[in-house]
Amino acid sequence: MKRRNGINKAGIATMGIMVGAAAMLAGCGSDSGKAPAASPASNNAAVENKGPLKLSIMTLMYSEPPKADSEAQKKIEEYTNTKLDISWVPNSSYKEKVNVTIASGELPKALLVQNNKDSNILAAVRSGVFWEVGPYLKDYPNLSKMNKSVFDNISVDGKVYGVFRARDLAPSGIIFRSDWLKNVGLSEPKTIDELYNVLKAFTLNDPDKNGKADTVGLTDEKTMDGFAVVASYMGAPNGWEAKDGKMSPDFMSPAYFEAMKFYKKLYDEKLIKQDFPVLNNQQKKDDINQGKAGVVISSMLDAPNYQASLTKSFPGADVDVVSRIKGSAGDRSPGGQGYNSVFMFPKSSVKTEAELKQILGFFDKLSDQKMLDLLGWGIEGRHYKMEDNKPTFIDQKLFDTEVGSSLLQLQVAKYSAKTTGKETPLMEKYGKMIIDNESIAVNNPTNPLVSDTQTTKGNELKPIIDDARTKFVLGKLDEAGWKQAIEQWKKAGGDKVIEEYSAQYAKIKK
Repeated sequence: MKRRNGINKAGIATMGIMVGAAAMLAGCGSDSGKAPAASPASNNAAVENKGPLKLSIMTLMYSEPPKADSEAQKKIEEYTNTKLDISWVPNSSYKEKVNVTIASGELPKALLVQNNKDSNILAAVRSGVFWEVGPYLKDYPNLSKMNKSVFDNISVDGKVYGVFRARDLAPSGIIFRSDWLKNVGLSEPKTIDELYNVLKAFTLNDPDKNGKADTVGLTDEKTMDGFAVVASYMGAPNGWEAKDGKMSPDFMSPAYFEAMKFYKKLYDEKLIKQDFPVLNNQQKKDDINQGKAGVVISSMLDAPNYQASLTKSFPGADVDVVSRIKGSAGDRSPGGQGYNSVFMFPKSSVKTEAELKQILGFFDKLSDQKMLDLLGWGIEGRHYKMEDNKPTFIDQKLFDTEVGSSLLQLQVAKYSAKTTGKETPLMEKYGKMIIDNESIAVNNPTNPLVSDTQTTKGNELKPIIDDARTKFVLGKLDEAGWKQAIEQWKKAGGDKVIEEYSAQYAKIKK
């Protein structure tokens, strides 16, 4: 779901148009994006209005869009006093659609932006296209309680231009076939060496007991998402680190290179899928669901879906999770940004401060417990029922179709904010792990920072390192070649990125 083809080219092709559109749209607002001082608000900062707020929203979906007259959407509209006009865009083409929409100037009142630090979004923000909302947030009971450090992460030039969709800070872990683990006579891995032994046994020791050499320990995808987690376990920074008074990227650290050598060892010994450099996210999932691989490194929230899929095809299959793998640096977990996408509000569509307050009120009311439970569980009697005073799904597939893969994308609070339901032992286990891991989460110190060079050249710089890393793992590049790739990155703009991040970091640390 996460990947797309051809989008970067479309984004680059429309970049000049978007910057021009940003400047043109700025005229619809005031003071280059500066919001007026927030006026005192009463109760929930609601603004009196005679009828429902007509609210157009563009957001993403992961399957079929719900019907506009669905019971769940009607309940949302009734509770929030709105009439929603939602444009649902497939995740695979979402960024391209955002680029085209901004270029066209025909913007919804609430636009979901996946990366508000993309160059076209930054250009639009700095040209005054979007409302600054920071001064208003204190007036809303739910929005005002959202993590202030995450608002710092989405800020641009120290100001907040949207409301983020909150996510768990440290959900990463290792999902593995626990029935295979029993079959090969091993225990849950707790160290890097033990993880290696599990991957080796899952590849060589016939873990599915079918008498065939048809399994592999680890599966990953071309972006090597699991690598970042392993690198963190081994002591690498999370993206960047402050070192010797300036910022330094993770791939320049010795621990990062050790993680590369670990992955190379897995590849050389065929303990990882040999075609991982060409796999996408869904194909990686298929490797687990089809019984081809026994371990995947990803968000532990994916574990129940793997369990459900495996049980259908392989009765007796079991999935478990582990998140603390000790390396030389002790217990560590890569920390996320604490959000996934940002709702932003264009001045060309949201004409007045009063209307902006109404829209913020809509997102605030969506964080009331009644709405969190509607978006998290669906409708009682249709999607869930109460057992032992706790909600439990009747038909989770129906919920996913009608609510979870669509309407849930409107929510800005964490998924876990819904009423705790009747959970499986697996869900209880990783739920506790995710909370516990916040204390060992390694954060990226550049999250609140903006490097203009990174913004404009990031899409050119990233492949230099990513491609060299993959080639090293495949044995097509040696250590000298890896160092040459780093020098190439530095000369292509990387040195300037380091300089800009370092200057900003020093400024905020004063």
